Amino acid sequence: MKSWNKRESIGYGIILAVLILLCACFLTHSYAEDVLSVGDKGEEVLRMKQRLQELRYIKEGSLTKKFTEKTELSLKDFQRNNGLEETGKLDPVTRELLFSDQAAGMPYPTMKPLAALRPLSETIGPEVDAEGFLLGDGEFIYENDDEGAWIYLNTNLQITIRRGEDSSIPLVWFETEIMTRNGEAFRTVMTDPEHPGSKFQYPYVIARAEHFVLGFTDDFYATRMDDHETVGVIIRNGKIISDQTNRKTGTHLPNLDMMAQYSDGRLMVYACNEYTAEELLANGAVNVFSFGPVLLRGGQINEMVYRSFRSIEPRQALGMIEPNHYLLISVQGRTSFSKGTNLQRVAEMMRERGVTEALNLDGGNTMALIFRGRMLNKKASYQNRKFVRSVTSLIGIGYTEDQVN
Repeated sequence: MKSWNKRESIGYGIILAVLILLCACFLTHSYAEDVLSVGDKGEEVLRMKQRLQELRYIKEGSLTKKFTEKTELSLKDFQRNNGLEETGKLDPVTRELLFSDQAAGMPYPTMKPLAALRPLSETIGPEVDAEGFLLGDGEFIYENDDEGAWIYLNTNLQITIRRGEDSSIPLVWFETEIMTRNGEAFRTVMTDPEHPGSKFQYPYVIARAEHFVLGFTDDFYATRMDDHETVGVIIRNGKIISDQTNRKTGTHLPNLDMMAQYSDGRLMVYACNEYTAEELLANGAVNVFSFGPVLLRGGQINEMVYRSFRSIEPRQALGMIEPNHYLLISVQGRTSFSKGTNLQRVAEMMRERGVTEALNLDGGNTMALIFRGRMLNKKASYQNRKFVRSVTSLIGIGYTEDQVN
């Protein structure tokens, strides 16, 4: 057996120490590659930030490849909402969850609750059947401007309009619940059917001429026709007015998302490029309105509403709770007593009231809500002038000779 001398022992000791040091350096380097923190740069950082943006922890916009202190805060938010230790570093455990289907996104912010609607007077109603429709022939009309309530009933139509007010914002809005049966349905009218988009008139003038019980402005497609812009898919009374739409849905107004009305009482919403006009006709659509964005679909709020469309404006949106049961939200704006709201609030109001499908219609100074020929909303101010826009088409329902002049 060979004996080790002192020199050989020292030599092998040095070699062993070097090997241990190299292994330690390798392990440290490998671990460092598995953990990203403030100061790191590169494609992996960019990929992490893109995923954090998808989950709403980083706002939309261009992203860099640098791990900054703001990135650290966003990562801590993710870790906190997903039950992880808030290190602010992308360690293996955080990385695995971040890129998995189980990753929880940043909760959507909710709007401040609005003041409750005032209760209706208890003794205003006539005799009605089990579904709330008027018993017998004729019509029942109730109006109380002070109370903020307007009601219309006949044997196939129920319309209840309630005005809400919240001085802390300030905000004034109208909630119109509509119920129909036996074929009663929304009707669309054009001032000049032979020349769509021409012959502008005030909405209340059109409503009176048509004897609408309820009238309200639609997608205001005429202005896009006049300006030679992309109009969107527009169908009126089974006739295609326009089949030109956007290639993809966007975050601008109007983004030309659609609502189709069917003869069975359904109102269904679609992305702007989801169906062609011919396909919608073949599916049985009677009318198609194109403005957008979609607010709710299948009872779920469109995520785009939270990310975009944040401007405070007068709003008008139509929704379906179930076939033959609808809700119209009309929000005053551009006035001293009501500044308007964003689409998030409108969508949340709709969802709270059980709406499953809803589309944003044209708002701003186009918004008009007309009951028996009288516009209930006040004229909005724009560019130092109070007015409501003239239009070439209108949505309405019901027929009454009892019009307010």
